[in-house]
Amino acid sequence: MKTLATVFGALILATGTAQAASYNSGNSDSDMPTAPVVATSAVQVKAADVLSSKELERAGLDADAELTVSDFTAPGERSTYIR
Repeated sequence: MKTLATVFGALILATGTAQAASYNSGNSDSDMPTAPVVATSAVQVKAADVLSSKELERAGLDADAELTVSDFTAPGERSTYIR
């Protein structure tokens, strides 16, 4: 019985190791960018548009304060989530 349990344990470990080793190889659906993403322009926005009330309080900012943020908007239809 101990031999059977040992064989099954070794089989489970070997299967898990083989699966983990091949996890990142050959992923044809990977959507990682091929080059670093760089902001093309900076824009001025109100702090309340990009920060929650809790974040505003922690940063000590007024909701009407102007912040400079990087614009990563993709051309064409919006492809990012909006808060």
